[in-house]
Amino acid sequence: MTGSYEFAGRDLYRDRTTELAALDAWWDGTEDRFPLVLFGRRRVGKSWLFRRFADGKPADVHFADTADFYRFLFRQATGGRRLAVIDEFPELLRLGGAPDSVLARVMEEELPASQLKLILCGSQVSRMEELLTERQPLHGRGRRFLLAPLRFAPAREFLGAHRPADLVTRYGIDGGMPLYLRGLGRHATLRSVVCEDLLAPLGAFFNEPWDVLEMELTGTAVHFSLLLALSRHEDMTWQELVAESHVSEGNASRNVRVLQDLHLIEAANPLFSEPRARQRRYRLRDHLMRFWFRFVFPWQEELRAGLAAGDHFDRNVAPHLAEHVSPVFEELCRDWVRADRAGTGESVGRWWGPARHDLRRQRLATTEEIDIVAVSGRAVTVVGECKWTAQPMRRAVLDDLLERKVPALAQVGVDVSGARVALFSRSGFAPDLRAAATARGARLVGLDELVPAHSGE
Repeated sequence: MTGSYEFAGRDLYRDRTTELAALDAWWDGTEDRFPLVLFGRRRVGKSWLFRRFADGKPADVHFADTADFYRFLFRQATGGRRLAVIDEFPELLRLGGAPDSVLARVMEEELPASQLKLILCGSQVSRMEELLTERQPLHGRGRRFLLAPLRFAPAREFLGAHRPADLVTRYGIDGGMPLYLRGLGRHATLRSVVCEDLLAPLGAFFNEPWDVLEMELTGTAVHFSLLLALSRHEDMTWQELVAESHVSEGNASRNVRVLQDLHLIEAANPLFSEPRARQRRYRLRDHLMRFWFRFVFPWQEELRAGLAAGDHFDRNVAPHLAEHVSPVFEELCRDWVRADRAGTGESVGRWWGPARHDLRRQRLATTEEIDIVAVSGRAVTVVGECKWTAQPMRRAVLDDLLERKVPALAQVGVDVSGARVALFSRSGFAPDLRAAATARGARLVGLDELVPAHSGE
């Protein structure tokens, strides 16, 4: 157990520069000797991350095979810093013997004289988060480090050279997990990759979400009902979710909390709303889960029975694929605005709420929604709309935004007088919109600007 660790996959590793910088800061911190609790969804890239981090360091990389070797590890680091990583720590917990309590006791005895840097790693998100909660042995004795799926900009490093629309669609299906990205980034047509990996019974990801959920959950029927309902929509109100899932309100409430703890479901309020306001919407945040529950899970028996993957793709997937990718495109546009406004201290999100009072009185509209809103305090700095369609965006989108949506937003008591307009479109902009945008000072952002080509593509 001497010498430095060498990572054989170093040359294949991509991105995660922010996460590696955070790990390096933890490694360099001489005062912080508490272990790092690294967790994230299965396939998110935890094992590759800690191997890349350990490369060139005096390190011991362990897999869970015993419950009582902590003392030895701490004593190996009495003469200098040493890195030890225990992968899939929940497997140790499953063996019994309270390994988290043992670790807490050993830390009390050995930590003052040791420079050990210990990482506890695991894929069972809820169990790993529980390690640091109040009343647990490691509460106050560890540093939380959640490894999230990749956002689009770093994810495209895995996707290869494809047209911008194809890149966004592939990312919209796979959900930012490195392993999925490598599969869907192959130099093949989107149709063939989806058919081979997701729709074929022997495909690499035909049962992947099922396997992930079975590892995390006991009794999946209610969870599946909720996820199935959410997969059909960009987001849903609580009432819509309960009605469409056919789950009782009490049962839905308990199980939605479980899925939120697993970072699968997200509940969001519109900008400027009160925390307790009843405007919350729920969405399935994982792209692959959303694709699988909508296009794979309901058809698995037919696909196993002989339904051709290509026929299923053409009839049941392709006609709805743009609808599936649309909210992912909106996320990408919000990220673009965040980058464009970097350094301003502004926050970027969505807004929805009551329509203009006069339109509500006339029963011409009840609610409005704006895809992108950037704010500084109570002042709106940017408003924007996104369209992932096969047709160029028309002037009506700009007129609707300025004449109906922005006035509705102003009704919540915010300053919209200085708001700039940004419009994002997959398929360009119609001449009438280009002329109106020039006259009104609106910014038009096409797919080539949103997803610029990398050198060599």
